[in-house]
Amino acid sequence: MSASAAPLLDERVAARGGDLSPAEERVARFFAEHREEAAFLSAAEVAARLEVSDATVVRAAQALGYDGLPQLKDELRAALRTRATPALRLGRRLEELGDDPAVILEHSLAAHVELVEEARRTLRADDFGRAIELLAGADRVAVFGLGPNGTLAEYLALRLRRIGRAAVALTGRGPGLADDLLGLRRGDVMVALVFERANVEATAALAQARKRRVPVVLLTDTLALALQGQYKVVLSARRGGSGSMQMAAVSLVVLETILFALAARDRARALEALEEMNELRSRMSGD
Repeated sequence: MSASAAPLLDERVAARGGDLSPAEERVARFFAEHREEAAFLSAAEVAARLEVSDATVVRAAQALGYDGLPQLKDELRAALRTRATPALRLGRRLEELGDDPAVILEHSLAAHVELVEEARRTLRADDFGRAIELLAGADRVAVFGLGPNGTLAEYLALRLRRIGRAAVALTGRGPGLADDLLGLRRGDVMVALVFERANVEATAALAQARKRRVPVVLLTDTLALALQGQYKVVLSARRGGSGSMQMAAVSLVVLETILFALAARDRARALEALEEMNELRSRMSGD
């Protein structure tokens, strides 16, 4: 994360939310989840909505690292000006979409376009270049991800192997993940897919990478600040939706771009590996 880039609200909430009082945390979540409305509310109006004091609203903003409530609201208003997209306009109507396929189609496509456009601003070219340098020089790439992110981790590892690069997916939970992490070694580079919050397994994976001196390329949405010091390079790209409805398209776009950049770095290796795979497939199909 660039030293000159001020952390945004989501990053501040993820990093400092645990230090807030319950009332302050309610305020922080309100700003994060209702930013279009909150950007234009006074401290008194937020306080009345949440049944807390005006002072609690101001303290919450300061606890998140802002000079005060005006600075937080300035950030929200700036974001609204730069993200005036169909997805943003439809955001307030999510509960009203109903089951009309045409409406759902339009909303989904607009939301993904908005997220990709935002990724063009949050994914810095110099950070991406550093990530490719690390991965290109790795003896092996270890891709960590759990749950739905585990599927993405397995996909990236598979595609890396197909372009001639040693790769393994670390997708186990509990004792199963412990076995995977024991295999980390010098010369590896870890790609860690960690979104929304770092659970026990993610914390253990990052700690083991530090112990084995394995550099980490972190792909995340809001955890760049919260996990600072636990990665070598961070690629931040917001995903839409929440919980089980998170949209993975932007994450997949980033992974595909990594694959393309690595193939471009060593075209001969990538093409040779793909040719060998095609030959093996032909033999197995009897052609």
